[in-house]
Amino acid sequence: MKFLRRPYLYLVAALVIISIILSVTYRYVPRLAFWTSGRILVTSERLSEVPLLQPSMKPTGIAILVSQTGGIRADDEALSKLLLDRGFLVLMVDLERWRQQLNQDTGECTYFVSDLEGLAKEAQRMISLDTYMHPVMIGIGEGGVMSYASVANSPAATLAGAVALDPTVALNTKLPSCEGADFEPVAGQGYSYSYDADLPNPAVIVREKADPAPSGPPTPGYFKAQEKLAAGKPERMQMAADAAVEIANEDASADTLPIVDIPSSNGPAKYLAVFFSGDGGWRDIDKSVGDIIAKEGVHVVGVDSLRYYWSVRKPEDIAKDIGRIIKKADPTGKLPVVLLGYSFGANTVPFAWPFIPEHLQQRIAMVGLIGTEETTPFQVSVGAWLGLGGDNEVAPAVAKLPPAKVLCVYGTQEDDTACNDPSLSTVQKIQLQGDHHYDEKYDTLAAKLMEAIASRVQAQPAAQ
Repeated sequence: MKFLRRPYLYLVAALVIISIILSVTYRYVPRLAFWTSGRILVTSERLSEVPLLQPSMKPTGIAILVSQTGGIRADDEALSKLLLDRGFLVLMVDLERWRQQLNQDTGECTYFVSDLEGLAKEAQRMISLDTYMHPVMIGIGEGGVMSYASVANSPAATLAGAVALDPTVALNTKLPSCEGADFEPVAGQGYSYSYDADLPNPAVIVREKADPAPSGPPTPGYFKAQEKLAAGKPERMQMAADAAVEIANEDASADTLPIVDIPSSNGPAKYLAVFFSGDGGWRDIDKSVGDIIAKEGVHVVGVDSLRYYWSVRKPEDIAKDIGRIIKKADPTGKLPVVLLGYSFGANTVPFAWPFIPEHLQQRIAMVGLIGTEETTPFQVSVGAWLGLGGDNEVAPAVAKLPPAKVLCVYGTQEDDTACNDPSLSTVQKIQLQGDHHYDEKYDTLAAKLMEAIASRVQAQPAAQ
């Protein structure tokens, strides 16, 4: 019977290898998506099993294509093919399936964008893209109206823009979109949306005939929907795909580092602030506070942490980039410097401090940590979005900073703040009312930051 042993051992070894592969797959591949028929299926919030189509070349953009009435049809497939030929990743959203979920909402309005943002993030993390790309919304008919309304309702730095091809009169949902474009109920058809809204990102409306109600000029810092016309349907399809490329290129045209430059709007800058955002990107609290302190004489350079930390960043690399930003923003080397971070940004900045050259450390008057947490990774992840923290303890890194330079801000409802760690007993702390967003009283937060900056700069020797 000895001749049976060797095949038996081979079988056992094969089973062990298979079990290891399955366990690793279960551990590291997202459980809400899987390969099928050459496509990846992605799930996020109310969008489930959305096919992700991949181009034959390196992706140059990502599009979320929302289908027309009745679900994904031949025209939607044809438009997706045009996008794939242009290097887009394409997420194919069946409007009818999504509408069923949206119509379960209660209240006065519904918010589409969290579903779309989560879908784009999950898809790009699943295929391990090195650089995060904001999605371009695109759709035909009702899908086009949904694309436009989503961008009109989105915070800055969330969606790249929108293309609406032959939009219908209205989008038939039980509730209208929250904020964004003005809307009106249309009997039996849901809600129509004004194409005259101030938009955070560009939008293109492609159709056969011009809208008789032209758009007025945009508010500074915003966009108005641009109209493009063509008589033939094939020509309009090509035009829509090309418009998506233009939007994606504009979104990707930032400097090597994903930064937002906000010069002082109140005379010459008194201070330079390098402000690392939360893992959602430069939006909401970071953007609001940055805009406010820029009016107080601060030249703000915001770092979009969603893009910056999409790939793993070592503390020494963060320190080098801080130095590059400071040198470019203030070539004279005379302005007092402030390092600010919110949430994920506040968690990671302290780890860079030991690698910042001593002459720059001396110029940095304050390190302001807003909403810092107990642990952190050095890469934006699904776990980070869900508040699951990371492997690196934040308080010991903060404790290595000069205590007199540190300001730690936290909310009364923040249970996982590093500010209250015993090792940070000597640093200044400010407690504000509320949770991680401090009841959205950003003026109060900005005022506290300006007070702390001024007091530290006064105590700091002038730059030589």
